[in-house]
Amino acid sequence: MTPATPTIIVVGYNRPDSLTRLLSSLIKGHYPPGNVRLVISLDACDTVEPRRVAEAFDWPFGEKRVLARPDRMGLREHVLSCGDLTEEYGDIIVLEDDLYVSPYFYEYATRALAYYGDDQDIAGISLYSLNFCQTSNLPFMPIDNGNADVYFLQLAASWGQAWSARHWQEFRRWLAANGNDISRIDNIPPDVRSWPESSWLKLYDAYIIDRNKFFVYPYRALSTNFGDPGQHFTMASSRFQVAVQQQSKEHRFVGLEESIAVYDAFCELLPRTFKRQNPRLAEYDFVVNLHAQKTPAHGLQLTRTAQRGVMSFEFAMKPMELSVLNDLEGEGIALIESAELDRQAQNSPEAEYGLYRFFYKFPSLKVLLFGVKEKVQLALRGAKR
Repeated sequence: MTPATPTIIVVGYNRPDSLTRLLSSLIKGHYPPGNVRLVISLDACDTVEPRRVAEAFDWPFGEKRVLARPDRMGLREHVLSCGDLTEEYGDIIVLEDDLYVSPYFYEYATRALAYYGDDQDIAGISLYSLNFCQTSNLPFMPIDNGNADVYFLQLAASWGQAWSARHWQEFRRWLAANGNDISRIDNIPPDVRSWPESSWLKLYDAYIIDRNKFFVYPYRALSTNFGDPGQHFTMASSRFQVAVQQQSKEHRFVGLEESIAVYDAFCELLPRTFKRQNPRLAEYDFVVNLHAQKTPAHGLQLTRTAQRGVMSFEFAMKPMELSVLNDLEGEGIALIESAELDRQAQNSPEAEYGLYRFFYKFPSLKVLLFGVKEKVQLALRGAKR
C-alpha cells in the first residue's frame, strides 16, 4: 500500500526571519511525486512581514495555502486549530516557525504515520529527539532499542510532530470531555503542571498520561529548535539544538510492547524493562526514580542514593539505567523502601556536586562568575518591566 501524503502545516506569528529560515529548510526536503500540500497558518499580529514572507514563498511540490487569521488566537488556540485541519487533510506534520528540518523529515514522518497511525498505544510522532529531561534538568540518553530507530516517551512533542486523523480526533474527544482542568490527573510532572494556560502541550501531555499513551521519538532527530524569542521565550537559546539527520535511511519501527526503550513522563524507563533485562528485579514492584523527581511515600523505588537498599548498584554507566540493567553491584543507586530514603541527603550539596561531576566537567571559576553576572542582569531586567 502506498503511504498517504501528509499535509505540512507551518505555525507562525510575528517572526518573519524565523519563518523564512524554516521555509528555506522545507524547500530542501525530499518529497514523493504528487501533491504535497503546504499550509502556512499565521496568527494575527501587528506586522505584515510574516504574511509577505508566506505569500512570496514558492512551493513547487504541490498546493500552497496561506491562512492569515483575522483575530489574535494565542498559541494554544492557534495550534489546536491547526490540529483540527486533520478533518480536512487527514495526516498532518506540524512545524512551529522557530524550527529547522532535516531534508529527510517527510520520508520519516510518512513512514512513521503509516506504521503507527492506527496504533491505539500511540498518540503522535515526534520529529525532534530529546537530549535532556526538562523535569530534572539533566541529560536524557535513551537506551538502545535493538533494531528499532525509535523509542517511546509519555510526553508529546511540540518541536516538530506528526498526527494521523485518529491521533488528533481521540485527543479532541478527550479534551471535550475533560476540559482544561488537569488537576485531577495523577503522574503529571510538576514542571508540566506549572506551564502557562497558553500551552496546548500541557493539555496534550495530560491526555496521554491520563490515557496511558505514548509518543514515538527518533534516535536521530529530523527537526531542531532555535529557541527564538516568542510567547514562551524571552531570549534566544541554543539549549534546544540537536543534530539532525543528514543522509537518507530506511527507518525501522517496532511496536510498543516489543520495545524496551519506553519512558514515562518523568523520562524514567518503565519498570518492565528493568525486570526483563535484570531477572533479579523481576519479583519486585517498584517505582523508577533515577531522576529523583517523584515523591512516593511508600513502597520500593529505584533511585539515586548512597544508602544501601534491598539491592544496590554502582552509579557509573551512562545512561544511568545501564548500571541496573547490567546488574553492576556497588553504591549510588538503590532499590530502597521510600519511607527509609533520606531525601535530605539525596538532595544535599554533596549529592548535587557528585551528580554534576557525573554528567559534566566542573566549570572554571571565571565561567561560574560570568553565569552569576548573567543571572543578576536578567533579574534586574525583569524587575524593571
